[in-house]
Amino acid sequence: MRCNEFQNLIDAYLQETIDEPRREKFEEHFFQCRKCFLGLKLNEALQNKDVRITLEEKPRVFVLKLFKPLLVMSSLFLLILFSVLLVQQKRQTRLLLEISAFEIPPYHQGELRSIPESGTAIEAKFSRAMKYLQKRKFRPALNLLEGPLMEEAAYPKIEFFRAICYLGEDEADKAGEIFDAIIRAMDPAYFDEALYYKGFVLLRQGQKQAARTQFEKLAGMLSPMSMKAGAMVQKIEAIE
Repeated sequence: MRCNEFQNLIDAYLQETIDEPRREKFEEHFFQCRKCFLGLKLNEALQNKDVRITLEEKPRVFVLKLFKPLLVMSSLFLLILFSVLLVQQKRQTRLLLEISAFEIPPYHQGELRSIPESGTAIEAKFSRAMKYLQKRKFRPALNLLEGPLMEEAAYPKIEFFRAICYLGEDEADKAGEIFDAIIRAMDPAYFDEALYYKGFVLLRQGQKQAARTQFEKLAGMLSPMSMKAGAMVQKIEAIE
């Protein structure tokens, strides 16, 4: 039995004029559907109210008897509305968490993008950090990337992967600050990647529409990240 058919049969059920086959389906439905069960109880409460008003009664008693059923109905309506909104909010939060899970950016050992070949000690330490990162061990990787040697170097590559570690540690604000700095500098080495992962920062911050705008902007660019950004736009649209 569908919910709209159930609603049409409530009066017949309460007045006991419903036929037996439909009564069985009706009762089976309201035990399975919480919304319809509350609707039945609301109608039952209103029909069971005996509102007799005599001319001798005081105005205050008159008003109470007249509006008490309406207050009961309003309270039940607000309870149902709050329950529905709470369920929707939990669903939105769960879906946002699901789509805000990100892939670890690829790194090839010995890649010296933005790091001169003379910085072998930095590259060795960086490679160790990347091994942790590929296993999603964000804190050990961050500890290496924030060491004295790495902080003095301040290469875009190091900064970018520091932001990835912060993002993995759910420190979205710190990750966003680093990505914004890379974007402002327009460094070609990690500009597109910073734009892409800034979208995940916005998702982690609960800014769904801003994240969608971020991904849409990147999807419209001539960028190696445009296809991934377009896929993220579709995922966000799917939960709206």
